[in-house]
Amino acid sequence: MPAEIRDTIRDIEKEAEKLIEKARIEARGILEDANKKAREILSAELLVDKFKTERDKIVSGAQEEAGKRIEESRKASAGIRSSSAGKIDAFSQSMADQVRGIS
Repeated sequence: MPAEIRDTIRDIEKEAEKLIEKARIEARGILEDANKKAREILSAELLVDKFKTERDKIVSGAQEEAGKRIEESRKASAGIRSSSAGKIDAFSQSMADQVRGIS
């Protein structure tokens, strides 16, 4: 039974790591898109100052969005981990009760 709990915890941790990695990948994609747009804007022969401001807004927005997604993934991961800790406590208590003959 403890091996099952250990495996469950590992599975939960792997899922949390996948969520965080997914958020990082999305964040990188957002930043790459923002940088691509910024390069496109800068390559146009127009008023550079106007587009620098636009680029900064895009990059800033992308970084903010990436940060939010990473934070959401961290919160989801923390929730999964705390959930598993509660399950372990309940299981431990159940096992202790069974050893003591309390059902």
